[in-house]
Amino acid sequence: MGKIKQGILGGFKGKVGTVIGSSWNGIAYMRGLPQSTKDRKSAAQLVQRDFFREVQDLVGQLSYEQLVFLFPNSAKGMSRRNLLVKQLSADPLVAEGSKHADLADITSLGNAPTADLPDVSIVASRSAVTISWDADNDWRSQHADEYPTICVFNVTQKKIFLVHSTVTVGASGSQSFSLESDAFGIGSSEFNGFMLSTGSKIPLVGFGTMGVVNRPARQRRNPRTGKQN
Repeated sequence: MGKIKQGILGGFKGKVGTVIGSSWNGIAYMRGLPQSTKDRKSAAQLVQRDFFREVQDLVGQLSYEQLVFLFPNSAKGMSRRNLLVKQLSADPLVAEGSKHADLADITSLGNAPTADLPDVSIVASRSAVTISWDADNDWRSQHADEYPTICVFNVTQKKIFLVHSTVTVGASGSQSFSLESDAFGIGSSEFNGFMLSTGSKIPLVGFGTMGVVNRPARQRRNPRTGKQN
């Protein structure tokens, strides 16, 4: 503990916080404690830290409703967000001293049903993203009236979306729908995606569905009347 001499404006001796007081030839001096500037993390630890930050950013792009859709039954003791982090971190792409989530090869997320669903094709143009499928199988013929959801990855820009189809699965043949939006980072980006079953026989649109990310702002209450403004 530092000791102050000669009143409050005088010098002091000892350590106070990160400051050390001393005197030499009757002159009071103060100096700061030495600070370590060395980063003790290894190159491998820095790569892992960047990778974890990337995965956290991907997971953070999904709303709570979307996470519930991907994980209808969450594991005990682990949040849905942590479950998704674990999935995206399971098989990283390692090259040239870096590590990334391999969005180009992901074919399933969560524990929502995906078995036997048709493969999808995602094509981006300057003004739209077109999602289509044409493979025929038993599941498709039994769920022809279902409106599926498509998980879309922008591999290049590291973005993830859950998109509601505006058309039904269809019993056979080619089905497609387009989204005229630049939110997907379209252009020269590489895309990957897959179909998820919803069981819905009506389009999933409107407030309260997992497609709504930005909720309306909550109205403030008047402190005097208690009513919403």
